[in-house]
Amino acid sequence: MSSIDKLTGKNLFNNYKSKINENLRVKFKKDEIIDGSATQKEWFPQIECDIFLSHSHKDIEKAKHFAGWVKNKLDLKVFIDSIIWGNVNELLKEIDNEYCYDKKKKTYSYEKRNITTSHAHMMLINAISEMMHKTECLMFFETLNSISIKKAIHETESPWIYSELFLSKILKQNNNITRKKTMLFSEQIRKSYDLNENFKITYETDTSHLIELSSMDLKNWNNLSNNVENKNSHPLDILYIMKNISND
Repeated sequence: MSSIDKLTGKNLFNNYKSKINENLRVKFKKDEIIDGSATQKEWFPQIECDIFLSHSHKDIEKAKHFAGWVKNKLDLKVFIDSIIWGNVNELLKEIDNEYCYDKKKKTYSYEKRNITTSHAHMMLINAISEMMHKTECLMFFETLNSISIKKAIHETESPWIYSELFLSKILKQNNNITRKKTMLFSEQIRKSYDLNENFKITYETDTSHLIELSSMDLKNWNNLSNNVENKNSHPLDILYIMKNISND
């Protein structure tokens, strides 16, 4: 992957973000009731993409670089939620400042914040589920930033990676898409950084249902996709044939 791919990835997501309302607001119904469905669509709009990429936030630059490579070589669009949708904490902060903040005490209500946090995170996980269902293929960067290996057990400290991997096992395939999901295995494993946080939770993860995709596979995929004999074939069809993935 070249510097051109990196630039393409950066430009792609700048373009995506420019299409989303920069002045995001919480949507309301009558009587100052928050419209959860409309708010979810405002903050987490669905984007037309081919591949859903699950990754650690620490691997964001690698994810953008990969998305640029996929666009340049295969003309496919990669969805990276953290870039396109931004941070769910921004939505939560707007709601909390309006409903949970006590101006006299200058503190937030613990009980109210429990409720608002649940709603904000539910909106995000619903949007993620819908986006995963709409995209044709799911890929996952397996690095020490996303999964740690302890006593041969795969674990992650990210609730979002845990959710995405779990959803990838249980989501039904789109009736209009008969293709399977694949995994991208990153050979360049980065060092896991200690965030010095007292509160940590780990989740046991299962990637056995995903198919390993190495850097050599990516090279072969690109070569086959650009072969004159395959000019009428969809790049993802070529990948599935290459990895012996059945459409049944």
